[in-house]
Parts: sequence; structure tokens; C-alpha cells
Amino acid sequence: MSRLTLFVRRGLKRRSVKSTSGAITPESQEKSLRRPSLTTMSSTYEETMSSSPSFYSRPVEVIRKEEYPHMSSGTYLDHSGTTLYARSTITRFAHKMQSLLLGNPHSANAPAALSSSIIATVRADALRFLGADPAHFDLVFVANATAGIKLVADAFRDLAEQTPTKTFWYGYHGEAHTSLVGVRELASRGRCFRDDGEVDAWLAEAPQAGLGLFAYPGQSNLTGRRLPLGWTKKIRGVRDVYSLFDAAALAMTSPLADVFADPAAAPDFTCVSFYKIFGFPDLGALVVRKASGHILALRKYFGGGTVSLVSTISGAWHMSKGLEAAPPDEDGHGGRLHEGLEDGTLPFHSILALGEAMGVHAELFGSMGNVSRHTTLLARRLYEGVCGLRYDNGQLLCKMYSEREGYGDPARQGATIAFNVFRRDGTYESYAAVEKAANERGIYVRSGGICCPGGVYSALQYEPWHLTRARSAGHHCGSNGLSVINELPTGVVRASLGAMSTAQDVDSLVSFLQRSFIERERHALTPVVDIQAEISMEHVQSVPIYSTG
Repeated sequence: MSRLTLFVRRGLKRRSVKSTSGAITPESQEKSLRRPSLTTMSSTYEETMSSSPSFYSRPVEVIRKEEYPHMSSGTYLDHSGTTLYARSTITRFAHKMQSLLLGNPHSANAPAALSSSIIATVRADALRFLGADPAHFDLVFVANATAGIKLVADAFRDLAEQTPTKTFWYGYHGEAHTSLVGVRELASRGRCFRDDGEVDAWLAEAPQAGLGLFAYPGQSNLTGRRLPLGWTKKIRGVRDVYSLFDAAALAMTSPLADVFADPAAAPDFTCVSFYKIFGFPDLGALVVRKASGHILALRKYFGGGTVSLVSTISGAWHMSKGLEAAPPDEDGHGGRLHEGLEDGTLPFHSILALGEAMGVHAELFGSMGNVSRHTTLLARRLYEGVCGLRYDNGQLLCKMYSEREGYGDPARQGATIAFNVFRRDGTYESYAAVEKAANERGIYVRSGGICCPGGVYSALQYEPWHLTRARSAGHHCGSNGLSVINELPTGVVRASLGAMSTAQDVDSLVSFLQRSFIERERHALTPVVDIQAEISMEHVQSVPIYSTG
């Protein structure tokens, strides 16, 4: 056998997908990578899984095939950005949109009354889904979690203007989402807590800060690490300091019943994004502890539908709905706080869709507890699979930014991994290049700073001068920034799982990393003798191969 024939055989072995004509084409291999079977796997792990263990009433692969046909064109691993919607949600919503006559809920006619009734029903169902007792909590519909955060921040700014200091104190955890970090611009006093230890130390000091707000995420948007729920109870012992809990990432794959189980220990304000849980509609909520609702009721701005009476001719005054207009409940708390906070006409069509989404979600997955168990198992498999990848010289393929021990424990870790890719020599590969390569193969992840500035700088062990240097070099947030500066990455690659993720999804990412980096390097080091450099793979494929037998 000639060296040329041997080289051709090696090349064809690497490109092992055959077209119907028997020829090997890049298109046929790409198609195979983009459309993996949902029930058949060739695992890179020691323990293979022909399908995902089911915590649902039906195998998740069956659910995927019937309810998520739009996922057949690739491997979706960006559920932390948004999870994907079920087909039944869309069909049921479309049916109701075609059969119901809905009016503006601010009107009093029959179609408007139907819209109001649907809103009230879905509001109650959403509180029930989140595990929040309506006797102690109210739910305000907002565009997304960020809108809920801004509503709270604006209310604190307005209230602070009536205090002697004219401002409020704001503290936030270093792993907070950018939207939580932005609240600091409304407060002249505050602190960023770099880690859990600093928060614990601060709480142990029983600080007296005047009017204040402490905010933190239930789950890191970057790594999926879950933060302590007990802080909100301890903060309640700090006079005039309230808690703002970002549950957007946590709620995606975890029940929130433990967050709201004890009203005395629950956060004062909790924000969620429903599209991260159901995929559709694009809607969020702010869950308000009624005992703390007076803070929001004292905000200055009012929009249409939030006031019961407005004067424009005899002085500037108005009567707000919510606490002012609503009679108190048995505990003395305003029963309809949301009426004074939902500015303008509510997105009543989206709220109708939310009701359908919750119903379909319950039918498919049973409960968020089931989703938690399913994603916890897959996340551990994903972490172990990526951690196990090494070059033949022993160099790890990936730098991981979360602790191995957390995977398998839903109290400590969500269904997310964050990592960077090493080259064979230990230098960093561009995270943007990793995402681009994955995207070309139908594997959809996210890369960059992930809207978690403190978290990414902590994970990358940045000092202030590192960030200054990156800014001077022209780096900015997003996948179009500079991925590596002076051999240090400026962001990460993130992969996250959802309720309908499968073991095949997990193995697809691990297999992609192995093929695209480890095997690429191995082939690059394989010496090729007596082959002209200009011979392309297409030319090589056209050379006939003869049997030596």
C-alpha cells in the first residue's frame, strides 16, 4: 500500500459519514452532526445511556419528538438565555386567540371583563406555580426580571428623597446580573460584596445602614452556582434594609416553594422571567411580600390604570390604586397592590399565553421538582464529560469555573457549566471561536461575559488592572469583544440545560469538543510524507482506493 493510499484511507476514516452515492461529503457529515438521533447515542463516557432516565410520565425523548419538533435542527444548550416552548402551548394559545373576543381590561364591556377575568386567574395560578401564598404575596406582571428590578429601584429612589439623607444604601453580591449591578447608580451609598463570606460577615455585624436594599441572585447567571436562601431571613433583622432576590436563573430548573414557604423569611421582592421557564410568552413577574409592599406604593410615577383619581385643574394630586384604594386584608396589608404598579394596559394576550404555558408544562413534566431532578442528573453528566477531556500530552482541554462537588446537589448547583478551552500547549482558545465552531455544527451555546461582570472577573481571577488593560485594548462585552488579551480570556463559554434536554444533547457537546480540538490537534501532529501541500481533501477523495487483500 502506498503512502498516498494510506493517507487517503486515514482521511476517509476521519470523515466516516457516507452519502447515498457512497461518496463522502462535508454536507452529509454536517447534516449528521446537526440532526442527532434522540434515542441512539454513542457516548464518550464510561457509562453509556441509550436514553435519558425519565422523571416524567413519558421518556423525555418522546416528549421532545412530539412537543419540540423545532429542536430537531440542532443541539440547544442556551436554556439560561431562554428555554424553548412546547408545540401544544402555541396551538392552544392560537386556538383561544381565534375563538375568544378579548378587550382592553381597562374597559367595562363584556370582552374587557373576560380579559380581566383571565388576568386574575392566571395571576393566581402563577403564584400557585411559584409556591407563593396569595395571602402574603402579590404578583405584579412586568416585561421581564430586569423590569421588576427597575420598578423596585425606582421606588427606593423616590422614597429616599423623603429621608434626611436623600438617598438609600444599596448592597449587591459580586455574582449579580448586570441588571442588579445597575441599581447602584440610583444610590449614593453602597457596597459590592465580593463573595458569600463578605455577606455573612456583614450580616453578623448587624449593620445599621438606614434605608437600604440588598440584592443577590438565587443562581449565578455565569456558572449556575446557587447562593444561600437564608440571607433574606437574616436581612429582615436589619432595620430598614430590604431584600431583592433575582430568581430568574434559579426558577428555570428549580421549584421556588422553599423561597416563599415562610413569609417571615421570604425575600421582600422577587423577580422572575417566565420565558426562562416556559419559553413563551416573553413575560416576567415581580413577587412582592405584602408586608413590604408599602415601599413600592410610595413611588412617584403613575401610569394609566394605576390611579383611581387624578387632578389636573385644582392642583397636582392623584389617588393611587393599590394600597391607597384597596381595603386592607385580614393582616392589614393592601390586597391589590399590583393595581397601583402595573402601568398602562397589561399585555393581556401574553398573560393568556402564560396560562396555557403553565398548563402544558404541568402535563409534560409534572412539577418543577421533576425538572430539577432531571436537569441535575444531566448537568452532572455534562460536567464530568467535559472535565474528562484531555490531550494526549495530559493537558486538560477545558478550564471549569464551578466546583465538581456541587453537581448532583440541586441546593448548590444549577444545570449550567462555564468553561474555557485550552490548546494543547496550555494557552487559551478564543471563546468566540469556540462558540462559532459549535454554531457551525448545530450546537448552540453562549460565550462572553454572560451579563455577569463580577462573576466573570472573579472566575477569571482578574485584578482591577486586568480590567483597565482590557478596556484600553478596546474590549467590550459580548461575543464580538476581544476573547483573549495577553494570554488571559475575557469571558467564558456557557452551556445550560432545560426541562426537555436529553443525554444526547450532553454527549453532542462533549463529542464536539473532543473532535474539534483534541482530534484536530492530534491530526495536525500526524506527519504526512510525499504529499504535495496543495492537494486538498476534495482532490484526495477522488483518488481510488484499492484493496490490498
